[in-house]
Amino acid sequence: CLQAELSYYNPNENWLTRQFTIEYATLFKMVLPALAAHQLPLPLGGTSNHFRMDALIDAGAWDPHNVTEDADLGFRLARLGYKTGILQSITFEEANTKIGNWVHQRSRWFKGFLQTWLVHMRNPIEVVREIGIAGFVTLQATVLGVVLSAALYPIFLGTSLYQLATVFFVTPTVPDPWATLAQALYMGLFICGLGVMLHSGAEALHRKRLSGWHLTIATMPLYWLLASVAAWLAIWQLLFNPFHWNKTVHGLSRLMQRPNSVSPTYRASRTRVPAPPQM
Repeated sequence: CLQAELSYYNPNENWLTRQFTIEYATLFKMVLPALAAHQLPLPLGGTSNHFRMDALIDAGAWDPHNVTEDADLGFRLARLGYKTGILQSITFEEANTKIGNWVHQRSRWFKGFLQTWLVHMRNPIEVVREIGIAGFVTLQATVLGVVLSAALYPIFLGTSLYQLATVFFVTPTVPDPWATLAQALYMGLFICGLGVMLHSGAEALHRKRLSGWHLTIATMPLYWLLASVAAWLAIWQLLFNPFHWNKTVHGLSRLMQRPNSVSPTYRASRTRVPAPPQM
């Protein structure tokens, strides 16, 4: 399988589309190429996948019960010994411009990730035997880890802010060295994680030759709060409505009717802006 890079023709339409662009740039410019370079499993995106027909049939094609069926298929291909690479080509999509629409779309993705993880973790020993320890860790990080990090982010953020507040506003007492060490490690890991994410976003924008998005990068932690809402909605739906497909409304971008306003890269690749897809 070859996975093309996905990007947006309306990256600078509003704050949400800029955040979405950073996220996709990080995934398709940094994360997936790194996984492919080390021949690790890829959670495929839902657009512009190119398969050998015999491999696709051998893998059972798409699971009609999984609402993120491409990510699941990426791991099934890996478990059968097939390789997935990155195609040096760009497929353009419409970045979601409405928060409510975005939350419903992201909750569907998160729910599908959870379904994918549950299916492949039916027999963890068999998974390790098929894709190795590194592939197994990739499954945990790119599927379960993505959902859990989004769901738990507000908890980590809130406790970190509370600890900072106690340092500055609470009268110090005799410190417990072990508690102090634990708090320091907790804060250090959380701050390092934030730093890595912010730096990754900035580096991904640099690779896409997008500049001047300093405020957008600085407000990425607010975007992650939206992801947390979607993660908890996904968990609720997995428990009570596992096969419901949250439809994403397309054609909302005002740039669909203003071809000269779309990204220069998109204009160079198309003679006109396509009509909104009918779904």
